[in-house]
Amino acid sequence: MPLTPNLPKKAMAAAAAIATLLLLAACGDDNEGGQPSGSASGDWPVTIAHKFGETEIPKAPERVVAVGFNDQDFVLSLGVKPVGIRQFQGGIDITKRPWAQEQLAGSQPKIVGAEEIKAEQVAALNPDLILGIYSGMTQRQYDTLSQIAPTVAQSKEYIDYGMPWEQQLKVTGEALGRADEAAKVEKQVTGEFAAARKQHPEFADKTLVFAAATPDGYAVYSTQDLRARFFEQLGFKPSQEVEKLAGDTFFAQVSSEQLRLLDEDVLVIYGEQAQLEKDKLFKRLDVVRRGAVVYMATDDDFANALGFSSPLSLPFAIDQAVPQLTKAVGG
Repeated sequence: MPLTPNLPKKAMAAAAAIATLLLLAACGDDNEGGQPSGSASGDWPVTIAHKFGETEIPKAPERVVAVGFNDQDFVLSLGVKPVGIRQFQGGIDITKRPWAQEQLAGSQPKIVGAEEIKAEQVAALNPDLILGIYSGMTQRQYDTLSQIAPTVAQSKEYIDYGMPWEQQLKVTGEALGRADEAAKVEKQVTGEFAAARKQHPEFADKTLVFAAATPDGYAVYSTQDLRARFFEQLGFKPSQEVEKLAGDTFFAQVSSEQLRLLDEDVLVIYGEQAQLEKDKLFKRLDVVRRGAVVYMATDDDFANALGFSSPLSLPFAIDQAVPQLTKAVGG
C-alpha cells in the first residue's frame, strides 16, 4: 500500500494493518473450502492485466478467495471450489442457490464480506489467489488485497460491474490455468442462448426495456448492465433511448415525465404487479395494457440467477425467462 508522506500517523497505521494481514495469512485456516478438481495447465507464471495494472500469478492456485459478487460461480464452473466468497446482494442464501449445488458438492466456503470486503477475513484463509473481477474494488482495496495474495480486478476496458460474462470467464480461466476448460464452458452456455434464439425467432423483432421500481420512481438499465445484456443475448433489441440516457453508466433514473421510455414491445421490471399498477401513469402504458410485462420479485431464484449472470446461473435463468418472455411477446 502506498504511504502518504504528509500524513505519517496514517501511513504508520496503514503499514501496521498490512503487517497484521500478512501475519493472519501466514496462520491461515487450511481446513475450509475444497481443492481443485482436475488440474491446471499452461506455463507459469501467468500475468493478468486489469484496471490497476498487472498481476503475476506464480503457480497454479489452490486456495482461491472470490471477493467479487459473482466470481465464486466462475471459479466453480471451472472445477475449483473457492475457500472464501463474498455474500451476494439481494437477500439470497448463496449456499442454497440451485444452479451451483452440484459444483459446491457440500463445500462451505467462508464468507469474507458483503457490502464491504473484509480484508482480515480474506487474509485468514491464506489464499494464493484473490479474484475480484465483479467486485467494484477501489485502488485502495486492491492495494490492501494484493499485499495478501496476487489479486485480479476487472479489465480497465469496462465500467465497474460491466465486464461481459464471456470475458470474465476467459480471465478467470487464465488466472486458474484452465483456459481450455473456460473455452468449453463458454461454448456450452452460448449454445444455450443460440438454441433459445432459434426456438423463438420472434424475440428478434422486439425491443425490450429492463427496469426497476425505486423509491424515487423508476430506473432503466442499459446493456452495460449484465442483466440487460442477458435479454439482448436472447435476441431482443435494446432501447436506443435508454442506451443514450444511461450513457457510460449501467442505469438511469426515470422521472414521471420520462415514463414513456418503459413503453416498448416488452418490459421486464423488478416489482409486484399489484403494487406497480397503483401508479396510474404506469398502468396507462401501452405495454402494460397489452400484458407484455414480466414482473420479477427481487429475491426469487430467477432474479438472483440473472443477477449472478454466471456460466452456472445463465442456463438456469434462460429456463426461467423464456416461458415468461414468450407469453409477454404474445401479449
